[in-house]
Amino acid sequence: MNLKIFFQLFLLIAFLAGIYFIINNDKKEGHENQYRTSNNSDNCPNLLVRKGSALLLYNTNQPIVENKNPIPFFNLDEYINYLEIQRKKGIDCPVLFLQQENDAQGNDVYRARPNPFDLQGGLPTSTTLYKANKDGMPVPVIDASRENKPYNENNYHGFDPQGLYVGVYTEVDKIHDSTKLQGVSDNPMDPNWGGIMYTQEMVDSGKYDDNNITKPLLFQPRGVYDPTMPTGFSQPKDILE
Repeated sequence: MNLKIFFQLFLLIAFLAGIYFIINNDKKEGHENQYRTSNNSDNCPNLLVRKGSALLLYNTNQPIVENKNPIPFFNLDEYINYLEIQRKKGIDCPVLFLQQENDAQGNDVYRARPNPFDLQGGLPTSTTLYKANKDGMPVPVIDASRENKPYNENNYHGFDPQGLYVGVYTEVDKIHDSTKLQGVSDNPMDPNWGGIMYTQEMVDSGKYDDNNITKPLLFQPRGVYDPTMPTGFSQPKDILE
C-alpha cells in the first residue's frame, strides 16, 4: 500500500516538475528572441570598414559622433575584445565588412570581404561568365551596338568599359590577327610590320579608300555656277565650316 502511494507521489512530482520546466523554458526563449530582435534595431552597428591597419565600426542608422560612431579599433585584437564583450551580453549584430584597397589605376576602392579574419584575397575579381571556347574557335562578342539587323549591320564593335573579354580570344581578335598571316603586314601593331614606307604604299594604292572620311560636298550644280552673275539665289552656306 505504501509503495503504491510513493509511486503516485513520484508521478505527481514528475508531472509538476515537467510543467514548471516547460513554462520557464518558454519564457526564456521568448526573452532571447525579443533580445535578438532588438539587436537588429537602429542601435546595432552594421558596417565595419578597414582603412590600413585601423578598423572603423559604423552604425549607418545613427549620426556621426567622434569616437562613438564610428567606433575606432587600432588593431584586430581590440576588435576581437569588443566582440567578446558584446557576445557575453547577448548582442550579436550582423555587420557588413568593407576593406579599402587600391585598384590597378591607383584609385581607392572598397571591396566587400567575408570578415576581417578571412579576407579571401585570392578569389578572382572578374566574372567567369565569358570563357574561352574549348574547341579553339573565337568567342562571339555580345555587343548591343550591332543588334537589330539590318540597321546596325557591319558596324564597328562598341566600347567595352568593363573589360568582359580580357584574356578571351574573340572574333575581334581574329580580325586583328588576320594581317599576321601575310608575309609582310601594313599594320604597325603586328610583329611582321613592313615599315612606314610599306604602310604608306598600301594607303596610296587605295586599299583603305573605303575607310576615308571626307568633307561632304553640299553644293553640286549640274551646270556652271558663276557667283559674279546677278541672280535671285545666293550660294548655300557650308554649315561644317
